[in-house]
Amino acid sequence: AGAGEASASAATGKKNTAIDATNRLRKDRLLWSLLQIHAILCTSVVERTAASAALAHPGTVMASSQLPPLNVRNVDRGELQYISTVNGFLTESSVLCALLDRQNSRSRGLLAAKAEEEKSSDGVEEGNSDGMDGMAYDMMMGNYNRVALFVNEEEKQDAADVLNETPWQQQEITSDGMTAVDASATADTLIRLLQKRMRDLEAETCRRLISWEDEKCYSASGERPGGLSGQGKESLDLMSLNDLHDTLQSLDDELERMSNWIDERATMIKPITDECRGIEEENRMLEQQWVSYETLGNELTRLLSGLVLPQGLMKVLQNPGSVIIYDSSGAVDIERSEEGVEMIFQAGQALKLALDTAEKEGGIHLRAVSDSVKVLTSTSNKFCDSLARIVVTVMEQLAKEVCSRQDSMIGKGDNHSSIAKKIRESQRQFQASLLAYIKIIEALALLKPDILPAVRDAYSELVAEGIMSKKRMKAYFASLPGRTSVKIAHETNFDFPGRTSASVTHDLSDYAPVSLRNSNTTDASGMMKPVNVEDVEAALGEMLPLIAREAYFTAALFGLSSRHLDGRQKKRNFEAAKKSVDNSSQYFRYYMNRICGIASEVDAEGKKVKGDAMLSLVASIHLNEAMDGYIDRHKKGGDHSLSLAYVRATILDLRKKVDRQWVIWVEEQIKWIRTNPGVPQNGKRAGIFASVARFPSYLDHVLICCKAGRSQDYTPNLAKIKVVSYYLQKMASGLFASLNECAERETTDQQYAADVMRMENSYFFTQSIKQRGVELTSLFQKQITGASVICKQSTDAYLGWMIKREFKAMHSLFSNISRIRKDVGDADVPIHVPRAQFVRTIQKESSKEIMKEKIGVVYARMEKHLSDGGGLLPVAWKALVKVLYEWFGRWEKLSTSCYKFILEPSAIDVVRLAKAATGANGAGRRLQDGKADSRKFASI
Repeated sequence: AGAGEASASAATGKKNTAIDATNRLRKDRLLWSLLQIHAILCTSVVERTAASAALAHPGTVMASSQLPPLNVRNVDRGELQYISTVNGFLTESSVLCALLDRQNSRSRGLLAAKAEEEKSSDGVEEGNSDGMDGMAYDMMMGNYNRVALFVNEEEKQDAADVLNETPWQQQEITSDGMTAVDASATADTLIRLLQKRMRDLEAETCRRLISWEDEKCYSASGERPGGLSGQGKESLDLMSLNDLHDTLQSLDDELERMSNWIDERATMIKPITDECRGIEEENRMLEQQWVSYETLGNELTRLLSGLVLPQGLMKVLQNPGSVIIYDSSGAVDIERSEEGVEMIFQAGQALKLALDTAEKEGGIHLRAVSDSVKVLTSTSNKFCDSLARIVVTVMEQLAKEVCSRQDSMIGKGDNHSSIAKKIRESQRQFQASLLAYIKIIEALALLKPDILPAVRDAYSELVAEGIMSKKRMKAYFASLPGRTSVKIAHETNFDFPGRTSASVTHDLSDYAPVSLRNSNTTDASGMMKPVNVEDVEAALGEMLPLIAREAYFTAALFGLSSRHLDGRQKKRNFEAAKKSVDNSSQYFRYYMNRICGIASEVDAEGKKVKGDAMLSLVASIHLNEAMDGYIDRHKKGGDHSLSLAYVRATILDLRKKVDRQWVIWVEEQIKWIRTNPGVPQNGKRAGIFASVARFPSYLDHVLICCKAGRSQDYTPNLAKIKVVSYYLQKMASGLFASLNECAERETTDQQYAADVMRMENSYFFTQSIKQRGVELTSLFQKQITGASVICKQSTDAYLGWMIKREFKAMHSLFSNISRIRKDVGDADVPIHVPRAQFVRTIQKESSKEIMKEKIGVVYARMEKHLSDGGGLLPVAWKALVKVLYEWFGRWEKLSTSCYKFILEPSAIDVVRLAKAATGANGAGRRLQDGKADSRKFASI
């Protein structure tokens, strides 16, 4: 079975192989036929073109034209032609045979006509070529019967013998019993046989040629070697080979002798050739050295030509002071020295160009270039040092001249506006005169940027000691309307009525408590005085432009605001400019700190001043408003943007200090609030906490100080100032933290005192803030919301406790009935609570007289628990009346549904009794106080 399956699979594989071979053969036949048709068409086109040209131009010889060959990818034409010949594609296609016959007849007719017209000496050769073309055509067409392949019968017999002797290469016997012949292997065997026969023919031909040459030589000389007579053909060939060997041997010996002679002569002349070779190499090296030296000389000339400066510029570089003109007193003549400044700048540019050329072109390693660069570097250092001294000297001279002018002197009659104007004018004159020497500073920046910080420091010192000196700044700030800088420094009584100190800041504990009876805060002690904000406004309005101009000029003078720099370099330049301008305006910032209420540092030298937290708070608001005028909205960059950025940095620095001063005070007040001053340990009748009652007074003082010097309709928007809003809210949060701590401590009575404490203080905080306007209400909106929640929860708990305490029997009865009703329903309630018991309890506890008495007791107790300053009694009693109505109404429904019993008095009667009790007790109390109460309170 296994053998049968194997044979079946083998037969199937062979069948598939035969099918694949047949398909490939069909594909090759189609491709070969297409190529033949393409060749026929191309030949026809070429012939017709040539014939047309010959008719158009008779007698002219036309060049043969051919169409470009057809490129067919992935097709081996030689292999395709071999397959077509072996398989007889041409003989099987009658159509292609007809086309080729037609084409051949046409071409032969054209050639015959041309041969008749042209008669030349090579006509026979053309006939032969025509015959050869016809023979090739017949061979390609398979017309072997039309032409003889062999010249004679001998050649034909020889070819037959070769073919008969060639063994056929068989592969195997197929399934049908046929023998499969390997055509390619048979062809290879035939080729090897023919090649062997070809080599044998070549050898025979060589022997015949040698013999022929010998015979020709013997015939010419008339002599023949003796041993050859009577010998046959083989002896002749052997002698010829011996002669050829002898000749070759003699030639070999002669060549060997010649080689030996040449070796001997080479040995003899070797020293001479070696010497010549060395001389030649030395000459070559000398020539290369000469070329190198010439190239080096040209390069040195080029390099050194860029390092040589004109003699006039070298004199300026060696002594820049020689082109500066001095007057008779030895001072620099600024106006007449402008031409010398220009020469100094040109010399600096030329020196910088020479140094850059040496660096870019290279050649520093060369001694000549290195020595020249060292000389230029030394000259540059000396030149820059001289320029720095000249610039500092000119600055000192200009500052002295500007400050000593009569129109710049500050007198006793000058006010702050005139002093500020004189300082600005002095600054303008000094900077305008110094601009004539800006090119010297540019030369320093080109050649030695490291020296600029020293020059910049010298400039800032001159400004700080001259244009913006301490004396000038002190005179300006002392002339301000409020004279705050002087008053804070001395802390004595001044010529202002009611003022005993320059500071208006007080601790929170010093403020008077506020009552809701009167929303307007009364300042009986005179503590709530406004601050001198006019000094801050005047200083910011008059001196900040001067500081901005100084920053602008410093950046422009020392080139600190180039736009092409990257962000890191711009930041470094800004820090350098800030350091310089900070030093120039150090006394402005000193006195500005003083009028803003900033305390002196602990380790500060000289007279120390105390801080004023309220003044710092108001100054922070004004500084925040002044910031808007120095925002770079156009983003132009350059010196203008840098000056605005410096002013903003100065304002921010002042704001940080004043905010820190005020924040320190706030933290101290929060600590005092958390001590819970005045709150009893048991929490009973605590009333309004001292901190809660004084906090609205402080807010009133803040508003008074913020509105000082402003228009009547001005209202500060504290909610938009982050630091102010945050720490005011932090103070308010401290109040509620203190309230929560007091209500939750162990010693506080938790029955009602904790609720009364929370209810009263949260209500007071909410109402006191709302009475002070929308601005503070929006600022403390978060705290007000929390206080309302606390007040509502504590009020509900307190009122529930009051009703349960006074109406204990009724509350217990109806609570029991309500619980039973949920379990058994209305009809079965009398089973658990008998009607007689229910009626007896109601008649005992809810008669009109008893109800009136209990309501009066509740009101008296509430009046005792709540403080008079909190103003919560009317609101709390109104809420209690509402709760009584709800509870009695619910009890009335239970009585009717379960017992069909009507309560007397009803819920409406209870409300009337409560209102009557309020009127009676309130009227008596008002008569005792001797005045009427016309207050209006908000409901909870």
